[in-house]
Amino acid sequence: MRKVYLREVPPPPEFDRERCNGCGLCVKVCAASVLEMRGDLPVVARGDFCFSCGHCAAVCPTGAVLHPISGVEGNLTAGSGPAVEPEGMQQFLRERRSIRFYKPGPLQRETLEKIISAGRYAPTGGNSQNVEYIVITKMSDITRLRKLTREFLVRSYRIVKNPIGAFYVRIVAGSKTLAQVREYEPGVMDVIERTRKGDDRILWHAPAVLLVHAPGWDPTSGFNCVAAIFHCALVAHSLGIGTCFNGFVEQSARHFPNMKKFLQIPKENKCFGAMTMGYPDVKFRRLVERREPTVAWR
Repeated sequence: MRKVYLREVPPPPEFDRERCNGCGLCVKVCAASVLEMRGDLPVVARGDFCFSCGHCAAVCPTGAVLHPISGVEGNLTAGSGPAVEPEGMQQFLRERRSIRFYKPGPLQRETLEKIISAGRYAPTGGNSQNVEYIVITKMSDITRLRKLTREFLVRSYRIVKNPIGAFYVRIVAGSKTLAQVREYEPGVMDVIERTRKGDDRILWHAPAVLLVHAPGWDPTSGFNCVAAIFHCALVAHSLGIGTCFNGFVEQSARHFPNMKKFLQIPKENKCFGAMTMGYPDVKFRRLVERREPTVAWR
């Protein structure tokens, strides 16, 4: 009986034997054990294990590994290091802040495409590359997104205030989650009321909103989406565009059927991330410290 895969199984790599020097680096870096050395040459031993990460082609010093699915660009010279120095990267990461005040001008399609393109280079479990994107720039759709998110928040807190609803939340999510939701209630009620009066505290009058979703049955989808959207946020920062991750929209898109229908997210998919985007209307002039990390050295 033929084995059925949930994922599309890509073809395994091939070799240009005239170029191959038998160094074995491709075998060494193959995380899926697709390749192995037989004599002095690498061979494909388990082709159906391949998930087309491209490591084998990227590490090959002679260009002997052919992997048309993954594709390999450029040629790193011996001894070359990361494109960004550690000190510069630390500065860059600390500069990026959650931006909630935006200039009214729109973001160009070309700019948005650059931001989304960064997401595809984020790591994904099993190289599934299963992250899908929704970009909202039409003001009518942003208005609809805001209204649906507000409706979701109102309904959610109505459930929590009901003893039966609170009991259900406690059973499903735990008592600490219920306590946290109740702790946030005054702030969320303020957000709901301000937004109702026109002071948008949900989307902050952003000219663009980005959402990421992936199959809910895949246990790696949550990580995949978070990594992808954070890549997008970093490139947005490099382009002078501010972003702010938005839990209200994410939770609404995940749990509110009306929102999921509006966004046309496939039935089997779940939203795992959302963020507002726009050119900042405020400039942060100083770096802010954070708590020291909690680390268990072993």
